[in-house]
Amino acid sequence: MIKNIVLAIDGSDPGKHAQDVAIDMASRYEANLTLVHVLTHDHPPNEFSQMAEVEDMLESHKPEVRGKEDTYKAIARFLGSENDEKEAKVIVLIGEQLLKNASKTASQAGVANVTTEIRSGDYANCILEVAKKADADIIVMGRRGLSKLKGFVTGSVSHKVSQRAECSVLTVR
Repeated sequence: MIKNIVLAIDGSDPGKHAQDVAIDMASRYEANLTLVHVLTHDHPPNEFSQMAEVEDMLESHKPEVRGKEDTYKAIARFLGSENDEKEAKVIVLIGEQLLKNASKTASQAGVANVTTEIRSGDYANCILEVAKKADADIIVMGRRGLSKLKGFVTGSVSHKVSQRAECSVLTVR
C-alpha cells in the first residue's frame, strides 16, 4: 500500500507529467504527498527576472528555504556571481511558485495531506533526504529536467535517485 509519495518538481515538461501522475496516485490511494523542489544551479530565463521586477517581488521577498541562513548568497555562488543576488532571488521565487501551484492543484484534486519542501544543494541528495524524512513509499519524478546539457546529462538526477533510493522510484516521460 502506498501511504507516502514524494514528488520532485522542477518545472520541466516531464516534471509536469510526473506531477499529474503523483497527484492522481495520492488521490486514489489517499496518500500523503510531499512536494520537493531543489533550487536550480543555472541562470533563470530573462523573462522570469523581468516578471519578478515588474511585480516588485525581488525587493520585498524573504526566502522560505528552511535551515539556510543566507540562501541568496549560496545560490549566487552556484551561479558564479556571488555579488549579484538578484538572480538568486528569482531562482527562489520560481521554486516557491512551482510548489505553491502544485500544492494548489493537489488540494483541488482531493489530496488531503500536502506538504512542501524547498531545498538548496545537490539535486539527487536533496530529493533522497526529503524522501527519507517523509518515509516515502515511492518517489515520482520526471525522467529529464531543465538542464541545458540535455544530451550529456540526460536523466543523471533521476538515475542517481533510482539507484540510491530506499523506496520505489517512478520516472515519468
